Amino acid sequence: MDVTRLKKGHDLAIAGKPEKRLTYAGRPAWLKIRPSDFHGIKPRLLVKEGDHVKAGAPVFCSKNNPDLLVTAPGSGRVATIVQGERRSINEIIIDLDRSESFETFETFSEEAVASLSSGRIKEQLLRSGLWPVIRQRPFSSVADPDRLPKAVFISTMPTAPFAPDTDYLLEQDASGLQTGLIVLKRLTGKPVHLVTGETSSNTILASAKHVVHHRFSGPHPAGNVGIHIHHIAPIRNRDDIVWYIALQDVLRIGRLFLKGKLPVEKIVTIGGESIEKRHYVKTRQGMMLKDILWDNRLEDNSRLVSGDVLTGLKSLPEDPLGYYHEIISVIPEKTGRDLIGWLMPGLKKYSVTNLFLSRLRNNQGARLDTGMNGSPRVMVPFGNIESVLPMNILPTFLIKMILARDIDEMEKLGIYECDPEDFALCSFVDASKTEIAEIIREGLEYVEKNG
Repeated sequence: MDVTRLKKGHDLAIAGKPEKRLTYAGRPAWLKIRPSDFHGIKPRLLVKEGDHVKAGAPVFCSKNNPDLLVTAPGSGRVATIVQGERRSINEIIIDLDRSESFETFETFSEEAVASLSSGRIKEQLLRSGLWPVIRQRPFSSVADPDRLPKAVFISTMPTAPFAPDTDYLLEQDASGLQTGLIVLKRLTGKPVHLVTGETSSNTILASAKHVVHHRFSGPHPAGNVGIHIHHIAPIRNRDDIVWYIALQDVLRIGRLFLKGKLPVEKIVTIGGESIEKRHYVKTRQGMMLKDILWDNRLEDNSRLVSGDVLTGLKSLPEDPLGYYHEIISVIPEKTGRDLIGWLMPGLKKYSVTNLFLSRLRNNQGARLDTGMNGSPRVMVPFGNIESVLPMNILPTFLIKMILARDIDEMEKLGIYECDPEDFALCSFVDASKTEIAEIIREGLEYVEKNG
């Protein structure tokens, strides 16, 4: 099997890597659902305060497609529906029952799944509320059930800081993997691309059937699914659709068809310098971060992030874990500013270029925090962002065209292949302190509405 070797990128030397030790978060008292997690769905409520729901029961649907449901990740009473401006729905809070009750769905054997029609598979995924785990590019929105993609991608080589180790996840429970792969193949009839790392020796993944195997190697973001799509099945225009899905969600799809109830649990990692215990934890969708970290201690002046440090969301303990997030990061919060810091030798300052002496030691002993080490300034093309983007795209010119709102040039420069997570490292290394990932997000939203 050929290996795609990428040289551009950078692996963050950040302290606080999780150890391979699994704990259980336990059963919380409350769960929260945030419709904002589901890009592309305009929610229409199907419940009201005081209603009782089972796990897997519909909570809201898409206004544009009522068959596209988001279901409850636990059974209990709908305690509060928090609304924002113009009656938008910010949160749906469920007061959990002491004992769990589930909506039931049809069960199949692995052999029976292999003979199911695309229509029956789609109906099961939509009814259960598990369809939103499938997303599509361009625009990284929940996949449109009425439009088939040209390919499906599954990445099993995450390179983001503190990302779960695939081999360790499969050691805990690999049930449902092959069934989930069959479901995706039968659902679309298109190639299902399974991407592993060059050094991966996982026999479960190597023996997976009904997929096209690929191997990649290189520093972050070599493990991002957007990078794999770019090198295997590039997106040429807004109608050139590719679906993608996380490995744990493939397992959940398989278990749904085998067991007939909505799988609500997932494994996440807890990492970072500013938290006492760094490990893996089995949690469930919708849990608040404080419930996941209930036996952990956060240091003072720390930032809690749902997701990885490059693409995650700054969060409060009362916020729920993001629907698509598999990482909780806790890093030092910098409040002051170093006096003439750029004149110092910088033995403990993190550097991607040769600006500080720490670069000579590969940043060993350098400390990463939330400080920007300067204010935004004029965009100067030093070549930093090009050095960490393993895509055949001119990021500096694309950014300028997004700011100019020139759709024709944005399309020529490859806006449809882009996603903020693939440009997050560009934001990190940019000497101009430009929020490049946010600009990419703005460009995609503008093209989606006006293109």
